[in-house]
Amino acid sequence: MELMGSGMPQPLNMNHQRAGLDAYWLLGLEKSASDEEVRKRYRALLHKLHPDTAGVEGTERLLSLVIAAYGQIAKERRWE
Repeated sequence: MELMGSGMPQPLNMNHQRAGLDAYWLLGLEKSASDEEVRKRYRALLHKLHPDTAGVEGTERLLSLVIAAYGQIAKERRWE
């Protein structure tokens, strides 16, 4: 998931409402992604969107969506 010119991850530019409904889509993953793939993508997005490392203003909302999506997946997979 590359940052586009707007500074937003590509899936979020396509359809903001879908992002709230599909945690895997928000993270740019298939539902069949392994636990390791989910964790790896989450960590990469945290780094990319964190205000101290993003280099783009306004990433806080995106970061909160990523955190919520990961939490939803963790709950589904009973990691908590």
